[in-house]
Amino acid sequence: MKNSKKTSRRRFLQAASIIGLGSFFAPAVLADKSPNSKLNIGVIGVGGRGAEDIGELVKSNRGVERFHAFCDVNATTLNKQSDKYKVEHRYQDYRKMFNEKAKELDAVMIASMDHTHGLIACTAMDLGLHCYCEKPLANSVWEIRLMAEFAKKKKLCTQTGTQVRAWGGAHYYRSFELIQAGAIGEVNEVYIWSDGTFVPSKKEDREPEGETPIPPDFDYDVWLGPVPFRPFNKAWLAHPGRFAFWHSSNGYLAQMGPHTVDTVWTALKLTPPETIEVDGPEPNPLYNPDKQHVTWTHRKPNGKELKFQWFDSGRRPEGLSEGIDPKKKQAIVFIGTEGLLQVHYDYHFLAPKEKFADYKVPTPTYPPSIGHQAQWIEAVKANKPEMCECNIEYAAPYTEAMVLAVNMHRAKVKKIKWDAEKMTTDSKEVNAYIKPTFRQGWDFPTP
Repeated sequence: MKNSKKTSRRRFLQAASIIGLGSFFAPAVLADKSPNSKLNIGVIGVGGRGAEDIGELVKSNRGVERFHAFCDVNATTLNKQSDKYKVEHRYQDYRKMFNEKAKELDAVMIASMDHTHGLIACTAMDLGLHCYCEKPLANSVWEIRLMAEFAKKKKLCTQTGTQVRAWGGAHYYRSFELIQAGAIGEVNEVYIWSDGTFVPSKKEDREPEGETPIPPDFDYDVWLGPVPFRPFNKAWLAHPGRFAFWHSSNGYLAQMGPHTVDTVWTALKLTPPETIEVDGPEPNPLYNPDKQHVTWTHRKPNGKELKFQWFDSGRRPEGLSEGIDPKKKQAIVFIGTEGLLQVHYDYHFLAPKEKFADYKVPTPTYPPSIGHQAQWIEAVKANKPEMCECNIEYAAPYTEAMVLAVNMHRAKVKKIKWDAEKMTTDSKEVNAYIKPTFRQGWDFPTP
């Protein structure tokens, strides 16, 4: 494989026209799989989270599936992972992989950077490939909506990478059962907090200046994908800063929020919020700062309001109810008329403790998880999209709600009304981010 070299924008656009989306039109011909047959799986983004997805899939499926093609913009990572899993077909450009191997693939796992999720997933689904896409689904509302439309129209098995659904202890499932059994009465308010940050501590890392050499094994053009061109800086690839920069991600809420927001939406069967409010530090033109506070206001089926709030980077709600443990670094707190429930990956409890000392917990209704990736594989083999608990159609509305909150902060808008059906807000500044400007030559397919 030839190493990628620094190219001009003109050369890049020429390459895009040669191996771009227009070069393949026929959908992939998926084999009629029996439950015992092996699937041909492609993986796009095989380092970092992608490496974990691969490992978890191998473990949960006992290695019975076939990794047919790997793709990664970093040739060193690509070759290392391909050697480890004995994958012959290796690509640095996902478009070339689809062009050459789409008809041989059944499904793809996507763990590239956030800013490329939408285009890669839509391209894969347009080819008829079942799709596992890491969270967050995409960086804009328009891309997320398009992904959901593709999944629905193509009737594909899709899964969003909220692996906490398969976490040991199943605390999220137990919380679903407690709330749906009425253990804490009617829930009217929810808090989430998550301590952490992706903003680099050093100023030179979070506000880098100038251009640095592109590594010889790295395809920067493909890494940029659909976002407007910008000179390369090594800071774009550093962890965790790469999840804070606006051009590649939407910050801490976008990365960590899906795991917990998913839980609230499932437990309370939420629909899109009516209004969104945000507050936090002054936004930076290059990256999304931490210490955010977001309030989504939903309308419940009975007509009452439900306030759902997010806090990050050490922030906590004011006037916490008795029984809440604010020392926990991660928490979801459901406030009900008869008590409260605090839950996260590795714990859950009801409060006040005295009231629930003799409470008989509901009989579990959610079976033990076979694994988040394994659930997707089983759905693909059965051709039953409904088997995927966190499919793209389900995850799209709550991801949109998070993206809107991030874009409000970026646009310095404190409150909006959200019309999900029309995909618009009452703020022209926020609406400007709903569908961003994409780079010439990186066109999205249409469902």
